[in-house]
Amino acid sequence: MLRTPNITRPKALEDLLDPQLIARFTQLDVASRKIFAGKLKGERRSKKRGESVEFADHRAYVSGDDIRHIDWNLVARLDQLFLKLFLEDEDL
Repeated sequence: MLRTPNITRPKALEDLLDPQLIARFTQLDVASRKIFAGKLKGERRSKKRGESVEFADHRAYVSGDDIRHIDWNLVARLDQLFLKLFLEDEDL
């Protein structure tokens, strides 16, 4: 079995990076657009309407609407065209 020559691995971050660069890293302040304490991605609902799998509401069909969102079960019961509205996916 072939072995590589003895390579010493760094024991600390200072062995890899310049101390001045490490000092600059400590000065960085990184913040997100909005902070939602205790909330993970997907635990918060958006107020906007959009296209996802999460149903939000119905509304009457208007000429020009996407026919893929027509709720055909509701059309069969009420004999009127209605669209399914969905919650918009939102990444934090």
